[in-house]
Amino acid sequence: DIYNKISPFAYANKIKSPLLLIHGQSYSGQSELFYSSLKGHGATTRLVSLPAETNTYMAKESILHMMWEMDQWLEKYVKNKL
Repeated sequence: DIYNKISPFAYANKIKSPLLLIHGQSYSGQSELFYSSLKGHGATTRLVSLPAETNTYMAKESILHMMWEMDQWLEKYVKNKL
């Protein structure tokens, strides 16, 4: 019961703002399920899985990729929208 109350899956149908999900490939299982749930409810979302990473991104390429993804997302969904 407690898990259902705090689980993001229970709120996927209420998320209306665009949502970027970035995760290390080793820990992306729940992110993939959440992404699928969001897409199923028509949300604007993107899932980026960083290869060979866990919850802490260590590779220079992963950090640069994450920054690029965030920049592109902000340019598309936030810039000049406020």
